[in-house]
Amino acid sequence: MMCIISNPVNSTVPIASEIYKKNGVFDPRKMFGVTTLDVVRANTFISELKGTPVTQTQCPVIGGHAGITILPLLSQVEPSCEFTDEERAALTVRIQNAGTEVVEAKAGGGSATLSMAYAGARFAFALLQAMNGAKNVVECSYVESDVTDDLQFFSSPLLLGPNGIENNLGIGTLIDYEQQKLEEMKARTCR
Repeated sequence: MMCIISNPVNSTVPIASEIYKKNGVFDPRKMFGVTTLDVVRANTFISELKGTPVTQTQCPVIGGHAGITILPLLSQVEPSCEFTDEERAALTVRIQNAGTEVVEAKAGGGSATLSMAYAGARFAFALLQAMNGAKNVVECSYVESDVTDDLQFFSSPLLLGPNGIENNLGIGTLIDYEQQKLEEMKARTCR
């Protein structure tokens, strides 16, 4: 298994995949771009806003791992909760720009190193559990994907198993706001 956490994940994963392909060792089930930090941030911000326990809050985050490519699917949060249009827009932007928020809070004196370490460990532990036979292990990750026709690599919820990706769970049903943001992401990414 190859778990890539080095930024920019949106570029590093495709480059590593091409190198593996060139050397005849690429297995798309085993190459992961770790985007768990976006999920952790989404879960934290939603929990703070809605008063849900962060350990029980789950928000899938699709797309990529940079700015506009980060798309939290707030309509699919578990446990289910409602968001006003203003909350949805503000929360989406906050999740997309959370890395910048951390750097600004540290006045340029660092980045989200501990948060990234936690997110990387969370993903690695989930993958190890799945490799050791645990069932129903789902994590979002940036992988070679056919979820969209326009983007060869895409982050979405994945069912993990002993051999890596058992099933790409896709993006589910999006509300209009999420569909619009997905189209904006694709238009900016596919240029």
